[in-house]
Amino acid sequence: MSEKFRRKRYLTDLSLQLRYMFLTLFLLLGFLGIAIVVVYITGWSHLVERLANVYPQGRLVEILNLIYLRLAMGFLLLLPVALGLTLFYTHNVAGPLVRIKRYLRLMARGEFDLAPLYLRRFDELKEVASLINEISSRLGPRFQERKKLTQSLAETVQQLRGEINRMPSVSPELRRKADYLAETLRILE
Repeated sequence: MSEKFRRKRYLTDLSLQLRYMFLTLFLLLGFLGIAIVVVYITGWSHLVERLANVYPQGRLVEILNLIYLRLAMGFLLLLPVALGLTLFYTHNVAGPLVRIKRYLRLMARGEFDLAPLYLRRFDELKEVASLINEISSRLGPRFQERKKLTQSLAETVQQLRGEINRMPSVSPELRRKADYLAETLRILE
């Protein structure tokens, strides 16, 4: 199957992972705001009105401030956990993206005789890796055949040019056609 590998760093694509971490932070702050509004509207104001009759005004303010402080501390304790989980999750996306980009760069250079692209068990984007492997396995032999054909044609054109150069009475048009063939093959390579 595939050889096991471990990524040595959790920050494999810093830009992508920081965007996800900021998105998570933004969503947490949004949910916190929504939770505060919902709690206040659904019962907090009613609770404060009832407690105002039981506790003196100064004591009630102390209790409310203590509750607000504990809610803020709970959120601050939750924040690093959420960011750590986001980092862990993005590691499972960013790591495969780095490998896929590297693999695609090699394919763009015309290298198709690559080992199949394998991802770790919990990595995301396995379907993308599978499609890339399929493309590579189908295009690889075609590119190898094309490369052999262009090399063979280039050798034939070189031999033709050598023979044309040895002949004293060859038309300039024939020389231009041989040069054109050589230049076309150079571009194809």
